[in-house]
Amino acid sequence: MSGDRLRPWIVTSSRMTFADRWLRVRTDDCVTAEGIEVSPFHVIEASDWSCVVALTRDLRLVLIREYRHARGMVIDGLPGGVIEAADATAEDGARRELLEETGYGGGRFLPVLTTYPDPSNFTNKAVGFLALDVEPVGEQVLDAAESIEIVLADFPEALARLASGKLRMHAVHVAALWSAAARIVMGDIAGAEILRDRLRPVFAKA
Repeated sequence: MSGDRLRPWIVTSSRMTFADRWLRVRTDDCVTAEGIEVSPFHVIEASDWSCVVALTRDLRLVLIREYRHARGMVIDGLPGGVIEAADATAEDGARRELLEETGYGGGRFLPVLTTYPDPSNFTNKAVGFLALDVEPVGEQVLDAAESIEIVLADFPEALARLASGKLRMHAVHVAALWSAAARIVMGDIAGAEILRDRLRPVFAKA
């Protein structure tokens, strides 16, 4: 396929068709580079968010377990959430979410992933961090409708369960976990040498 064909669509009109405090849906009328009309095309204007692969000083992985209503199931995942307007950076948002959801804080944060959860229909991006040497520093501060259980897991075992299909979680969380593990295995994360040796067999089997 010629690269000349891979051009942005032309938006001939755009309107907000739904908006509340949780969700904004924009409806565009578009024309492709080949002159084909695509109308309507619905775009969800979503906020950027972050997630954290948080490791304690003894290299335990901090996971959260909560009910996810769209799937109607309780699922494990990474601490994280929307990067709010008051957060100066994505790291600030990640630190705040980790503290609110788990009571863990401190540590050294390293960005390991920037991705687009669904770039066809959603406008947002997600940023994943590896956090080393986090520790309990306070209590959970949850929204009224939130109920979150904290799970301390073995990182290599969690990856092995993901690889085998025994553990399922949000796709971006999976990507962040594997990205963090890859950085550790490549040897460029000081302080994670023990994990590096334990993660290598998991990568060999994945």
